Amino acid sequence: MHLLKGKIIIVLLAGALVFQIASAQAALNLNGRILLQVQDKGQAWYVNPLNSQRYYLGRPDDAFNLMRSLGLGITNADADNFLKNGAPLRLSGRILLQVQDKGQAYYVDPQNLRLSYLGRPADAFNLMRSRGLGITNADLALIAIFQDSPASSAGVATAHDFTFKYQNNSYQISQDLSAAWYSAYKDSPKVYTYSSANEPANLREAFYGLFLQSKAGDSSLDDLVSKMKAIAGRNNWTSDQLAEFTLAFVQSIPYDHAKLAADNNRNTDPYYPYETLYLDRGVCSDKTFLAVALLRRLGFGAAILDFPDANHSAAGIACPVADSVNGSGYCYGETTNYFPLGVVPQSISAGQAQTAADEFTNLFSAASLGRMEIYQKTSGKTYDGVAATKSQVAYLKASKDDLSARQIELNSLEADLRIKEADLSAMKTNMDNYYNSGQTDKYNNLVPDYNNLVNQYNAALANYQAKINEYNQKAASFNQAVKNFYQK
Repeated sequence: MHLLKGKIIIVLLAGALVFQIASAQAALNLNGRILLQVQDKGQAWYVNPLNSQRYYLGRPDDAFNLMRSLGLGITNADADNFLKNGAPLRLSGRILLQVQDKGQAYYVDPQNLRLSYLGRPADAFNLMRSRGLGITNADLALIAIFQDSPASSAGVATAHDFTFKYQNNSYQISQDLSAAWYSAYKDSPKVYTYSSANEPANLREAFYGLFLQSKAGDSSLDDLVSKMKAIAGRNNWTSDQLAEFTLAFVQSIPYDHAKLAADNNRNTDPYYPYETLYLDRGVCSDKTFLAVALLRRLGFGAAILDFPDANHSAAGIACPVADSVNGSGYCYGETTNYFPLGVVPQSISAGQAQTAADEFTNLFSAASLGRMEIYQKTSGKTYDGVAATKSQVAYLKASKDDLSARQIELNSLEADLRIKEADLSAMKTNMDNYYNSGQTDKYNNLVPDYNNLVNQYNAALANYQAKINEYNQKAASFNQAVKNFYQK
């Protein structure tokens, strides 16, 4: 997804949330409340009314899934009643699931018994921020932690496992990522600010540069690259294969359709690469930032390729000009779905590139995406694998054309068989009529011609069946080659 930035802010105003501080000792009852640990990065906890124990809410997805797992089923009639009149006191602080209507989830606010809708992970996250009650570390310690809750400090890194395919083989990379670093990036500036007396020559160039810088002390991308290099070394891969492997890793990260749809197909909350890794999701600009950052660490020249007409972004990797997109010196690297390096998707749907398994023309042309803009260009190693990919595409196109020609031939052979079948049927009818009317001479005269026509038909049928077998074998080979090409 192409990142559109509608505003440049000259002066950045920092807004601070003011929390009411609660005392666990003084409060009569914190059951059902969402607590924010104001002395420790605002970590969020939910106090389950059923056991008075606290559950760590973690990331938006974690909060969303946890809240739903603790839900109490209610009917549509109950939901309508509670939405209109409020829930009964006995349901204070509970999570309610509308089981008769797609399992929609609601939180019953203990302060007013009103229902708040938990539609998506972002909704759950916004809820805990807006309804959260600040609490000190000392007071929070008085509330028991549910034994299965991930209560470790947000500063402690936990392993995130990434499973993906390259050359149709499965790989897994485990990377330690921490909530503390995630929060640090999440809370970093996502608008570019500058002095009116020192305006940058290219605002988008400067803006994109924000997202390609790692914070001091954060070695996560370097660690990730080291693990990728180790895998490449064990497999005796070339540098080109390592670049392909790296892009396949980025491509495997789930596309965040909900994020795109939430803001009219615009990415107003771009992710730093760490955020994309930590959340394990992103839209095209988020994943492109990650891909470019990794390719640079591998020593390749890289850039951000923007296509404003298609509202899309992709990674660019330095390559021979003859193989590059629009003669730019950079080959196209799709990040939202699996495509071989250099192959340009001809269709974008809801921000995500779509494969057309039976189309092999114009795969190296970006004309369908409209005008192209290039940002954050760096020089380095070049990727030389596009020539081999072009040979693969030429083979697939020739195979498809061969199958099309064979299909035409089969259609012609089938039509000829239908004619022969009709001739045999007509001759058989005549012979039966002669035989039944006692005209045995005429019947016997037709027998040699009939047998000759049967022999011709059987020969044509055998040829047709042989051609079908050849077609099916080539079709199976073609289909497998397509699956290999797109890692299906």
